[in-house]
Amino acid sequence: MNVEQIPRHRLAGRVEEWFSGVYNGELALTFDDWLAGVAYPVRAATDGMRLRQGVHEFELRHGLRYAIDDTVRGARTFDCIIDGRVPLVAFVNENGQRAPWITVKNLFTIEEIVTMAEVPQA
Repeated sequence: MNVEQIPRHRLAGRVEEWFSGVYNGELALTFDDWLAGVAYPVRAATDGMRLRQGVHEFELRHGLRYAIDDTVRGARTFDCIIDGRVPLVAFVNENGQRAPWITVKNLFTIEEIVTMAEVPQA
């Protein structure tokens, strides 16, 4: 799938779902913590999604951590979740704190795509 074709409506629906839960007093989690717990890939994406950005391809799998490197931004790690057919990533700092979930549309540089690797789970 080309990153330009990633559907956006799923994430907007998740925001509305979370707002409703907070408004009704059913949720106390932040959006990002809540999303990490409810996101699930559609059957076709359970083994991962092969994505294309320009002429470069990469694969992301639900629930895994990845490492990338770029001469400008340096080495970084991120977690991945797939909600439906929407891959989302959250960068993780040195202390293990996760940043907000963001879409992957044109997110990575060529250098980052080429260096992308799964981080072995402990």
